[in-house]
Order: sequence, then C-alpha cells, then structure tokens
Amino acid sequence: MFSKKRCDGTHLKNLHFFTQLLPYLMPKRSDAVIYFEQEFDVTRTLEYVRRKRKEIEGNKISTFYIILYAAIRAIAQRPKMNRFVSGHRYYQRNRISFNFVAKREMTDEGEEVNVTMSFSPLLSMEDFFKKIDDHISNIKKGKSTGSEKVNSLLTNLPRFLIKFIVGLILWLDYNNMLPKSLIYSLPFWCTIFFTNVGSVGIDAPFHHNFEVGNCGIFCAIGKIRKENCLKSDGSVEKRDKVKITFTYDDRITDGIYCARAIDMVRDLVENPEKLEIPMELTQEQLDKLCLAKSELM
Repeated sequence: MFSKKRCDGTHLKNLHFFTQLLPYLMPKRSDAVIYFEQEFDVTRTLEYVRRKRKEIEGNKISTFYIILYAAIRAIAQRPKMNRFVSGHRYYQRNRISFNFVAKREMTDEGEEVNVTMSFSPLLSMEDFFKKIDDHISNIKKGKSTGSEKVNSLLTNLPRFLIKFIVGLILWLDYNNMLPKSLIYSLPFWCTIFFTNVGSVGIDAPFHHNFEVGNCGIFCAIGKIRKENCLKSDGSVEKRDKVKITFTYDDRITDGIYCARAIDMVRDLVENPEKLEIPMELTQEQLDKLCLAKSELM
C-alpha cells in the first residue's frame, strides 16, 4: 500500500525467511527483548582518561565518552547492529546515532535534556570529543533541542489531542510517512539509547526499551567500583569495574553476532589506546553499513 522507502534507512531484501517472519511472531520489541549484563574492567581506562586530561588542556574526556566512541567503532565493523524493524520490515539505518541524557546543571534540580547525535565511523577520537563537547556546551547554555520543542508543544495540549498525535506519529512511522525532521530530532529513532546512571552513583539497571520509534538497543552504564580480583600468582589486587547492561531487540540479528559486538566494545574500552588508531573501512564494509554520504564526513 505504502512505499518501503524510509528517510532513515535502506530496506533489506533477501533475508532468511524465518528472520522475515520474526516481526510477525514478535510484533513488539518487548516480545523480543533479551537482557545482557556485562562487566568491564576500566582500570586502564581511568588511567588513560587522567593522562589525556593532563595532555590536552580543556579536554573533557570521560569513561562515558570512551564507551560511546568504542560503540561507534564496533558498529562500523558489525553493521547488523545498526539494523531496525519498522512496519514489520527490516532496514539498515543510514547513520550511527546515539541518544543520551545530559543535565544542564549537575544538581538534583538540574534539568535533564535528551541529546540525539549522529557520528561518522571515520571520526578521529579528538574530533569526536570536540563534537560532543561543543554540542553539550550549547545545550548547557540554554539552546533547545528538537526533542524539547516537540515535548513542550505536546504537553501543553489536552490529553485527547496528545493521545491522537502520538497515535498519528506511530501510524505515520509504520507507513514510512513520518517527516525526517521528527525522526532526526526525537530520541526514539536511534542506534543506541544510553543512560549513564553511574554519573549519579547508581548501578546499572535492566532498563526497558521503547515501543515508540525504532531503537533496538538500550544501554545502561553503572557506577565505577573497586573490586578485589585474584591474579594468576594467587595474590589479590584492586581493580576498577563497571556494570553495563544491554536491553536488546533480538529480531535485529542473532545473539552470537550481538555478543561479539559487545566483546569488541569491551576490548576497545579496556584498551583505549586502540581507539587512537584511525578507522579504515573497505568499500565492502561501507556498502554493508549503508550510511548516507553526509554521515561519512
């Protein structure tokens, strides 16, 4: 009835017949949810962050930034992680986009803002830090995001209108008619939705995903804690550990593929020097990513 084309992805054809049936067998993300709990050793990561802050004046590098950048690198090499299901069809997302929450002020009353950004997999670590710092600085100065503008408009309407508009958004999205401006500004249409609860001293929960939009992965990052670990010689040493949980839409790709992608993220986070090596992608890898040309700059 309606076009299979979307502004945020390329329709995937010739998938295995059972894969194509999954959105009908499990029509909701909550039907296909899988929870992963992982523990990263960030002892070397913290040392790297401290060293980099001293080397570059004004550098706001953090462990959270390292995790985000490692996720970009992993997705570039594991492109199936950037798929999504919409309208019972499969698509390859045409940008690597993350959503996370930032506070305008680090206080209990500080306003929380949804930040949605896309990143080129060819972006250097320095350029990544600059891009994200500049964006967050603008938000802390009071610049409104697209998400805020939409939310502000909606919440001032009567309840029956809010219900109607949300239903209309879902219908338009299902039929590939939702405007690009909404898809690119709202937090529910992204590769990964991050929540860094460790920044307020909380351990990572198993977070829900959203039925609105097409984000298939929700990642919660907990607080960093000291843990006694047994070395190979029998002695005990203290290591810095962080619990990270993933809420994953199993329709996107199989669990083994996803687990290997997470292992790749862990390796890059625990050995952050590897992130300084420029990313080189073959034409075959770029073709599988299906990224828009504007997203490679």
